[in-house]
Amino acid sequence: MASAFGRSRRVLRGALLLTALIVVAAPAGAAIDEEPGGLVAPSAPLARVRALYERAHAREHTRAATVLEDWRLFQDGTVGSYRVNRLGKDVRETTTLGPLSYERGVLHGVRWEQNRNGIVFSYPGIHEQRDAVSERTFREPGDEHYVHVIGDSPALSAYVVEVNPPTGRHEWLFVDKRSGNLVRREYVERRRRYTTTYDDYRSVEGVPEPSRVRTTDSLGNEREQILVNRSLDTTPDVRDVDQPPTRRLVEFPERQTTVRLPVRFVNGLAVVRVIVGRGAYDFLLDSGAAGIVVDPSVAQQQGLDHYGGRVGSTLGTFPESTTIAPQITLGGLRMRNVVCRVVTIPFHADAHTHIAGLLGFEFFADTVVHFDLGKNLAEAIAPEHFRAPTDTAAVAVALDDKTPAVQARAGSANGRVVLDTGANRTVFETAFAERGDFTPERVASTMHVRGMGGYANAEPTRLPIFELGGISTRGATADVANADLGTEDVDGIIGTDLLKTYDLWFDYRANVVHLRRAKR
Repeated sequence: MASAFGRSRRVLRGALLLTALIVVAAPAGAAIDEEPGGLVAPSAPLARVRALYERAHAREHTRAATVLEDWRLFQDGTVGSYRVNRLGKDVRETTTLGPLSYERGVLHGVRWEQNRNGIVFSYPGIHEQRDAVSERTFREPGDEHYVHVIGDSPALSAYVVEVNPPTGRHEWLFVDKRSGNLVRREYVERRRRYTTTYDDYRSVEGVPEPSRVRTTDSLGNEREQILVNRSLDTTPDVRDVDQPPTRRLVEFPERQTTVRLPVRFVNGLAVVRVIVGRGAYDFLLDSGAAGIVVDPSVAQQQGLDHYGGRVGSTLGTFPESTTIAPQITLGGLRMRNVVCRVVTIPFHADAHTHIAGLLGFEFFADTVVHFDLGKNLAEAIAPEHFRAPTDTAAVAVALDDKTPAVQARAGSANGRVVLDTGANRTVFETAFAERGDFTPERVASTMHVRGMGGYANAEPTRLPIFELGGISTRGATADVANADLGTEDVDGIIGTDLLKTYDLWFDYRANVVHLRRAKR
């Protein structure tokens, strides 16, 4: 379905934890950028295919009426529903699977999401920008450098166009020879191959819209939606596409606005004692986790139900499901009916500390988290009572992946990095290290990073300079790995080995992190 989020649905990404404790190489991945099979020689030039597509897509949705759609949804082994309200370019999408629901939308050009715990946040749409670049490249008549007709698909009676601009998404578009509608799209996202098919097009305000959409990925995950009803409301109401109110998940003690967390720092990691149900567990305070995560052993010991099932991936693949914890407490803070991802967590902070969970996105989003590794301090502040210290710098945070991505300088290059309190080492991707001129020497010893589902090799290097928020550090060590760091459009993960330089306040409601040089 043509969507405000591009021609594909975004995929929730997994959390990443890095450590240098285990020496195992990562398995090699299969090629994901080969052209589709079953093609024959092309029967039409690019100009004719573009003209056919443009004739089919000459109109856009207007604000004269609200398009209301109800779909039956099959995802993660669960049957649910998917509702879309569209008013011009504004949209609100609601997905419900069993007892779980989440929403996404665009309102006046601002992208927002309400996740499964009811937390509402906005994000810039960095990944959707790739889709937009590819679509512009495909539709721009004069651009033939990155667009090619590579063949015909006899099975689908479609022209197949490859689109691969430098800052866009690598994709293959199957354009129906008679209608000009898109009947299949294959694309690469985060080193994974996706295939989406579109069937049974019907005209809505003169815009062709499919009535059946199915997406699969190279890990075997599947989402299929079948239209139940589509109607036009000719008395449009902006409330149909409005952003919902956020939920307050973290409850503070009465008349207390700052709570020092029960944390101890082990090998540079913030280990928090957390009560789930009637059991006490060690969690990581992990800004690099895209949600609250519990190990299957926690769900089993507390008798928690599982919902759905899919295959996740960071450095390797792993099974995951979802559960709802009736209550989670830490210190004087309490969270009720918490939706958690259930993923095996194979990490030990040390020989005596098994990590049973990750305290990630929702906790950071519903409090202001103050983190000062040098003082062994982590505390939660009620957002409405937070005032940033006057001597801090405010650095913009992008929450596209529910992790704090910021702009920073490493060596001679500026890049997009994640501030990850759940990683004890800083790791940059090889391509970024080459741009920044700080690649390791070939004689460097090999280090190892461990993430959810696997391992990867890395080599240590020394940074001429690292700059964040106007604060510079020279001569710091970091690792360089030619591996997927758990998300797309990220050049590195800044772990606690570098974060200890700073005194940080994570303020997701304002989309910033406040920081200053740590005082010793």
